[in-house]
Amino acid sequence: MSHFVPVAGFNHSLEGTTVVLPSVSIGNIPQLAIDLLIHTLGFQKIGTLDDRYLYPFASPVDLVDKALVGVSNAIEVYYSETHNLVAIQQRSPIIPSFVETYVSEIVLPFILGHKFAKVYVLDSSDAGLVENVVQGRIDSYTSADFLNQSLESLNLNNQEPLAAPYSHLSYVRSLVSIPRKEEGFSSLDINVLVTHVYEGDNFGDGEALANELINVLGLAKVAKWNRPISWLGVYGDKPVPIAMEQGLFG
Repeated sequence: MSHFVPVAGFNHSLEGTTVVLPSVSIGNIPQLAIDLLIHTLGFQKIGTLDDRYLYPFASPVDLVDKALVGVSNAIEVYYSETHNLVAIQQRSPIIPSFVETYVSEIVLPFILGHKFAKVYVLDSSDAGLVENVVQGRIDSYTSADFLNQSLESLNLNNQEPLAAPYSHLSYVRSLVSIPRKEEGFSSLDINVLVTHVYEGDNFGDGEALANELINVLGLAKVAKWNRPISWLGVYGDKPVPIAMEQGLFG
């Protein structure tokens, strides 16, 4: 049974492309970075994934300059033929205790079924929980790193072990560990980019992670990222409503 539902008319092969997907983590930095990719690099929505293991979610379609009739789902798949790149946007957290089930039943079969060449996972970690980690630093881990040592013991600075090494979300650990156990997944080229941040106004962190990703992918540098409508008013940058009909939250 396929858990990927394509939009009407989409039948393009994704074999050999690169797929980028986010964790749901501190500051939602991965989601911010995916938003920027989608709205700047000409991605088109090509379908949705099964959201049975995610909290229920629905919202208006999110665009840069105007709204269209339609609904955004908890987890959607976008494609840029120009950049040979697929992006998954996950807008809702995984229901507790279903992380490994979600990864093994929904995410990994989608990746394996479409024969992606590379997988990039975007993650964010609390900079305040790890000693000597500078706010905004981005670390990159490859499949070779995961084969050489467990994710829990990875050294952040590749020099001396830290007091609390990167051992973040079970989602990321599942994406890395399950392919090493399951038949057919062992050849996946999985890479993780993790940014270390403090939670607050994280728009700049989202742009930094998006910049690092396109640098790693070898894409042209983006002069200005397009921010979608959903970003407006998030950190108090929208006028306070003064009329009763505008409602408490505008």
